[in-house]
Amino acid sequence: PKPRKMLHWKKVPKGMVEGSVWDASNRTVSASDITEHSQDLVSLFFEDPRAAKAEERKKRAAAASGGAKKDKHVTLLDLKRANNIAITLSRFKASNEEIKRAILTLDTGILDLEQLQMLLTLLPTADEVKMLKAYKGEHDKLGPSERFLHTMARIPKVEARLQGFIFKQEFNSRKDELKQKVTVVASTAKRVIDSTKFKGVLEITLALGNFMNSGHQLGDAAGFSIESVLMLSGIKAGNKRISLMHYLAALVATKEPQLLDFALDLKGCKEAALISVDGLKLELRQLNKCCDELEETLLDIAVPKKEAKDASGELSSSTSTFLQTMSHFRSQAREELGEVQAKVDLMEERFRSLAKYFGEDPATFSASDFFANVNTFIDQFERSVKEMRQMQKDGVNIMGSAPTGGTPEAKK
Repeated sequence: PKPRKMLHWKKVPKGMVEGSVWDASNRTVSASDITEHSQDLVSLFFEDPRAAKAEERKKRAAAASGGAKKDKHVTLLDLKRANNIAITLSRFKASNEEIKRAILTLDTGILDLEQLQMLLTLLPTADEVKMLKAYKGEHDKLGPSERFLHTMARIPKVEARLQGFIFKQEFNSRKDELKQKVTVVASTAKRVIDSTKFKGVLEITLALGNFMNSGHQLGDAAGFSIESVLMLSGIKAGNKRISLMHYLAALVATKEPQLLDFALDLKGCKEAALISVDGLKLELRQLNKCCDELEETLLDIAVPKKEAKDASGELSSSTSTFLQTMSHFRSQAREELGEVQAKVDLMEERFRSLAKYFGEDPATFSASDFFANVNTFIDQFERSVKEMRQMQKDGVNIMGSAPTGGTPEAKK
């Protein structure tokens, strides 16, 4: 007998087997010998030639007797397109007419956001609309996918309606997420500027750096770019165990211990570092663009066309519902986006202040890079504090050769 289906795997070349998982000399399980199961496998997965021939005769007889009587649908679409539509529609519980009515009346009980986005990919193309209009046969004779496209083609401005419906459904979540991110970035910028503790740590870092660079053109600095502070961890003492970041931690702990928890003032840097300011401004522009497109759609739909009406007048009444609902939404969305714009303006003002506060050029200042550097510095400093304390427990005196009073800059 022949197997019902072959196992079309890719064989490993015999020359590659030795020493591999397939090496017969390394077999670890007895179940790899399936000889005793051959009868079961044959009965389950191999065809009985006599039964197969009888089944084939039965199919041919059925086709000859009843196949001709079976009604066939008219197919206008290629098989792949028709199958894709049918597969997607299988996820909808509503009929074509119910889907059509839900689009026209903005019924979220029938169509949720995910379904609306799927529908947008199924809409008939211009060529398909022409093909459906050229069909003069009965609507019920069309295949399921063709009937769906025919129903969608009868909705005036169906693509614009769907896009507006989707925009309405996702507006609140997009707007709220945008507001939340803008607020995080703006408030974090203010916290950094307002932190006297962070300022104190930077002042000590400046003094330490100037001491290290004394006698060099890099010395006597009035300030430094914030990413420069990350270099401290890479500057090691002769014993290779103590870094300049450890020394800074010890210096702060000894001279200004009240500054050790400066990170508490800078909550939000980690989250703000992951937010693209350009991305926020782009999202706001896209939301405003969607409002503009919705306004154009409303103007187009407000002008009725002869082909936009059917005998029942359904499109006319539903168009009124669509216009009223979406006009109210558009006005509300415009107002709320105006509030978001005010928050974005405040955020940009905070950025300019932040750049100026740290001696940076606002034109080239990257907020996300700045917050990322501050967050990295916090992580390095806090880790160095823990390591410094452990070294002290181990008897290593980091400050052993440090001056007993004043800052390194004052000693210098």
